[in-house]
Amino acid sequence: MKNLVFLLLVFVGSNYSLYSQVQSASGITTISARDFKKKVDSGNYDIIDIRTPREFAAGHIKGAINIDFYKKTFYGKMEKYKNKPFVYYCRSGNRTGQAKRKFNKMKYKEGYELGRGIISWKRAGYGFVK
Repeated sequence: MKNLVFLLLVFVGSNYSLYSQVQSASGITTISARDFKKKVDSGNYDIIDIRTPREFAAGHIKGAINIDFYKKTFYGKMEKYKNKPFVYYCRSGNRTGQAKRKFNKMKYKEGYELGRGIISWKRAGYGFVK
C-alpha cells in the first residue's frame, strides 16, 4: 500500500511539474498588481494600456502607451512586442485575457498581463496620470 501511495505521489508531482513548465513556456503570464508595479518601476518593460483612448485619457499608468484593443490594427501594432518584454492592462482583465490567448498562439516571448486590470491597480492604491 505504501508503494502505491508513493507511486501516486510521484506521478501527480511529475505531472504538476510538467504542467508548470508548459504554462510558463507560453510567454504571457498574469500577475498581481504588486508584481506588475515592480515591473513598471524597473523600467525594463514597455507599458501598454489596451483600453479605448477615452478610458486612457481619464487616467492611466505613468509611461503607458495606448493601443486600443477594439481597433482592427491592434494585433498588427502589438507585433513589435512579440520578442521584447512588455506589460499590459485593460480595465478589468477581460480584454487582456482575450489578447493573452492570441499572444500565446502567436508565440509571444515575454509579456505580463495585469490580473483583474486597472481595477486591481486602483485597489492596491497605486497612482495614475491624465
